[in-house]
Amino acid sequence: MKIKLLIYIIFLSFLSVSAQKKNNEFFKTFSIGSSLTYIWDLSKDKNNLGPEYNYKFKEYTWNINVSASVSKKIDIGFQALNIFTSGTRVENSQSQIFGLFSQYNFLGGKKTPTKLFIEGSINKGNYYTGGTLDPYLREGLYYVGCGMGLDIPLRNISKNIFLDVAFMNYWILNDIFDKYNYTQYIIGLNYYIGKRVHKL
Repeated sequence: MKIKLLIYIIFLSFLSVSAQKKNNEFFKTFSIGSSLTYIWDLSKDKNNLGPEYNYKFKEYTWNINVSASVSKKIDIGFQALNIFTSGTRVENSQSQIFGLFSQYNFLGGKKTPTKLFIEGSINKGNYYTGGTLDPYLREGLYYVGCGMGLDIPLRNISKNIFLDVAFMNYWILNDIFDKYNYTQYIIGLNYYIGKRVHKL
């Protein structure tokens, strides 16, 4: 697990260093973003076996992130996910996942401020998804994340504000028998300052 984590760190570092060479975009655009994801599950007892067979679950994920450009196509940043879980089989709990990410913009360099990107990240946290139970707290977990998304400028509101729409998937790197992936859809806002905004 530690070897895999080291490989991801080296890969992200390589992207940052290589992007700095011969470009005038290094740390010229910055953004701060926030999103709220809501997941719910409600199963009703169709066989009238009793209230204990009714199942409820809901989860909120508040994602806060900051990033900076290292080239026309690559941004790097830091993210923090605060996950609030409650339901029939779990008491109210709060988990965290935080880490570093890198985004590659397929539209970078073209005459558009819109971003169509893929994202990779390395993270640490205590949000465990595994077995047949609802997610619960478990310390010392490491994750690798991967996904894609779209940042769309909201010109009618402000040239600095972008709509962020994305989908992410997180794999737990720890060697645990019954683990499964954590998936997150993202609908939020990003506030950009710097060179990229000047294209508007």
